[in-house]
Amino acid sequence: MKQSLRHGTIYLIAAQISFVLSGYATHIGLGRFLGPADYGVYAVVISLMTMVNLILSTGIPQAVSKYVAHGDGNELHVKRTAQKMQLTFSLILFIIYYSFAGQLATLLNDPGMAPYLRLSSFIVPAYALHALFVGYFNGLKEYGKQSLMIILYSVFKVVFILGFALTSYALYGAITGFIISSVAVLILGFYFVHSADKRLPASDNGHSMISAKTILDFATPIVFYSVATNLIMSFDLFFVKAYLTDMDAGIYSAVSTISKVPFYVIAGIYGALFPAISSMSVHNDRSQMTLQIIKSVKYSMLILVPSTLFVVLFSRQVLSFLFSDQYSAGSTALGVLTIGMGFFGLFSLFTTVINGSGQPRVSMIMSLLVLVLDVLLNRSFIPLYGIAGAAMATCISCLLGLVVSFLYVYRKYNH
Repeated sequence: MKQSLRHGTIYLIAAQISFVLSGYATHIGLGRFLGPADYGVYAVVISLMTMVNLILSTGIPQAVSKYVAHGDGNELHVKRTAQKMQLTFSLILFIIYYSFAGQLATLLNDPGMAPYLRLSSFIVPAYALHALFVGYFNGLKEYGKQSLMIILYSVFKVVFILGFALTSYALYGAITGFIISSVAVLILGFYFVHSADKRLPASDNGHSMISAKTILDFATPIVFYSVATNLIMSFDLFFVKAYLTDMDAGIYSAVSTISKVPFYVIAGIYGALFPAISSMSVHNDRSQMTLQIIKSVKYSMLILVPSTLFVVLFSRQVLSFLFSDQYSAGSTALGVLTIGMGFFGLFSLFTTVINGSGQPRVSMIMSLLVLVLDVLLNRSFIPLYGIAGAAMATCISCLLGLVVSFLYVYRKYNH
């Protein structure tokens, strides 16, 4: 059953809250159980795998969301075409990542990470299809099922990652739990999708304009955009790992994890906003688009402002309470990075509008510019200021992204 934007926003914010809470439960649990050094290795491995997953969990699934949201009777055709593409690309990426895990570990000055990287690669095919189904439900505006898949995945992550990490296998166990959680939710996803398919026409109208090429043309810049934005959130950790110690990487991972809470919560707003903007853009309903953008900014600010102020004011206490006193040295970095993630959250909102209106290449260019600045600043600041320099680099880069994306959207829709 389709839900309204308001109900969809509520469902997806609830799902994002569960996602954030599960992420914190696993990161805090592993941070305490493994200690800063081993936790730092886990965080880098999962961050790298997240980037690989983004290639498959954003581009094609978001294209599915966009074209299914048109509601022109080609929903099943779009899903079936995209599913074949998604499975093919996921297997290719799995083989590439597994094969070059050793070289990647060497680039990070830690050849011992290679076995962990190879193990993590097995999540790719399951996560890719799971993400495709989430995008399918988003396009159908069945936010309840989309949210349920996210919530179940969140629960499975906590249970399997922490459960397996508490065995004698520790790091291997945690990564194995990460894989199993995605496989478990994928199995349920097949059931949900089958149920949704039965309510659609048995076949498309035979004249669909949505071909594999159409999907790929939209998905390609989205992939570059998504990878670039994730790198903006992750490159600071990779540079800390390469330039500093495992201890520093563990502390900074804790800092990064906490700083992203407000962003992940408001991501539910973007999830409901994207198909709404896509549908309105087809009918060129600019007044409604402007109204939805304003509402989304207001909702985002209501969450971002108080949560950011709280973390900035009590950064040391928050770190010590959640991760223990071993991580308190990252308090300055936490305050700065939390502000940066607030900037990044609003940047993501405006680029969601740009993507939904059918201009993903604009978002791609913006994100790549921000990423280049982020790399340059991290290379300059980390040797001078340590982990606080990494936070400064990301904060400045995200502010640039916010300014550029806001000006673009303001000029386009302020009529």
